[in-house]
Amino acid sequence: MPGFRVLSAILLASLTLAFAQSVKTAETVPGATIPKDYKLPADLALAVYVPSNERKARFFLRSAGFWAEPGKAIEDALSASLKHFFSNGSLVGADDSGTYGLLLTIHPKWKGEAGTLRLTMDYKVFGEKNALLLEGKQTFAAPMKMLSPAKTFYNATFGASQLVLADGITKLRPVANKYPAVNQLAEVDHQLIVDREHPVASGTGFFINAAGQVMTAAHVLHDCATTEVKREDQAFNSKLVAVSVLLDLAVIDTGVPAKQFLPLRQGAELFVGEPVANVGFPLQPILAANPNLTRGNVSSRGALTGSMGQFQFSAPIQPGSSGGPVVSDGGELLGVTVSTLNAAPLLEQGALPQNVNFALDAKYAAMFLRKNSIVFTEVPANPKGDPRLGNEAALATVVRLSCYQ
Repeated sequence: MPGFRVLSAILLASLTLAFAQSVKTAETVPGATIPKDYKLPADLALAVYVPSNERKARFFLRSAGFWAEPGKAIEDALSASLKHFFSNGSLVGADDSGTYGLLLTIHPKWKGEAGTLRLTMDYKVFGEKNALLLEGKQTFAAPMKMLSPAKTFYNATFGASQLVLADGITKLRPVANKYPAVNQLAEVDHQLIVDREHPVASGTGFFINAAGQVMTAAHVLHDCATTEVKREDQAFNSKLVAVSVLLDLAVIDTGVPAKQFLPLRQGAELFVGEPVANVGFPLQPILAANPNLTRGNVSSRGALTGSMGQFQFSAPIQPGSSGGPVVSDGGELLGVTVSTLNAAPLLEQGALPQNVNFALDAKYAAMFLRKNSIVFTEVPANPKGDPRLGNEAALATVVRLSCYQ
């Protein structure tokens, strides 16, 4: 998470300052005022959505020797605030089920300043049939505590969340008989609750059939509330069709026909040494949003010791290439890019591995597609293929995937 790497540097610098006065976590913070005739805790069923990556966020400050856990602070402080304001309030995930009266979405933004940690919460409140009732932002700054950074994160979250809840109470005066718990979490439009300006991750996929279904690595879609498929100047929303964590494989549906798609090689035979093309969208948004093509060869029919169903190839890849196709010079899909060798431990031993990358063998992709009744095409191996044919087949079918929470 680039944002937290920057924040960690600021936090470490601030923690070397003199002790700062802590924020007292009283029942309410200054500014979190509500109408005097409004009874707390309210009986409203309030569901609160915070992106999964924010709830899990943690990073290690090596120089200081401790973990900073803003995600835990968000969960703990929000839960404490909810308990004070609402008797039936709870944190929910994008795929949770159940009922609610109002849905509150919160997207936190952290900023470290000299001696202070500032948290801004962008929020929206939705009612029946996904109707937007209220939106805004609240900011709270907590002084850094040198010996208790966890308390600093907690205090900032506690203060900002209290301001958000108090603002909603003042403007909507929510109670159960006004906003009954008749809304289903399963019917919430994920497009409305995610932060569309800031994807949390990106990856690569490719069209597998003319119906516009896209194959990718399952880990590319992990924790995505929505996944957007982008092809040149077009963007499509998608729906998950099938997934296998074991194979690290998934298929999503754009609902839009594809002009070109990749066929699988009949028999899925791999030839060690045969040239291949790999296409992906690595290092987004550092690099331009254009497909990046690299070439190499099938290095081995095996992968890491103990792994199953993968082969090794040498076409260079970068973060964001996951889910991209490994394509023969005949234009056939040979595999799906899933990972690269972690060089860090080997560097410590004086070894410098190069272009050791792994793909799921297409024969396992074929088994996955058959099991899930997904249409695909197989063609005989083309021994007369050439680099231009393979490159064009890969480039014509690849898509960029953006994960939103």
